[in-house]
Amino acid sequence: MSQAGGIGSPTTTEADATFSAIAPVLDKVNVTIDGTSQGMYALGLHETFPPGTCDEALFLVPISPPEPGVCTPPPLIVAIILWQTHSAMQPPDRMILLVGEPGTSNFDFTVAGNDFPAAAIYYDGPNKIWESESGTLTSQVTATSQTCSIVLPPYAKSANCNIATFGESGSVVLTQFEQSTTIPGPHPTVTIGIPSITLHGIWLAITEIQPVPLVANATPSRLLPQVATLLRVALGRSRISIQR
Repeated sequence: MSQAGGIGSPTTTEADATFSAIAPVLDKVNVTIDGTSQGMYALGLHETFPPGTCDEALFLVPISPPEPGVCTPPPLIVAIILWQTHSAMQPPDRMILLVGEPGTSNFDFTVAGNDFPAAAIYYDGPNKIWESESGTLTSQVTATSQTCSIVLPPYAKSANCNIATFGESGSVVLTQFEQSTTIPGPHPTVTIGIPSITLHGIWLAITEIQPVPLVANATPSRLLPQVATLLRVALGRSRISIQR
């Protein structure tokens, strides 16, 4: 899986250590893809911030400061990663990434007031990528007493890491990405069904933030909202260990 991470992927030793560390909390669950049941490995990620944290305070852009009084709470703080693979030395055959909020998240960006819609990507081999267009996902995250260690994102000065349980259920409709960007008209869709499942993952509770200065042409990139970043995390770029 680490090979799909591209530049910055871990060494074989680092990748082995990563998967050895998460193996005790790695679950296999059943979801449906267009009505067909599929067994997939599963891992959850949850990121929380100190009360009163504003998204505008995480990144500093000198030439474009935020408007006075504007405070956007950090959105999209839950991610579920599901994958199938026939070999530990190859990229996954299939991967599903869902990013949303605790409670019920809506994937339809056309809904009024849905300023930060949930997002999903379905990867079905190297030439088929699907993006979410509608559906909902309900997430319930509960921390356990088991601690862990993860490489902190640059905007986190300190944080606590705990293994957590993720209760998930929902259904998401996705459109084939290549088709939607090159061919007009109706596009192929796929429906991912998530029955009531429970899986394990990581709850990163950030206790103190540190603003990240950005150069003029940089794009702010928080850990969970950025789907591309999450794919790299899922594919092995973060090194995680568990303390017992």
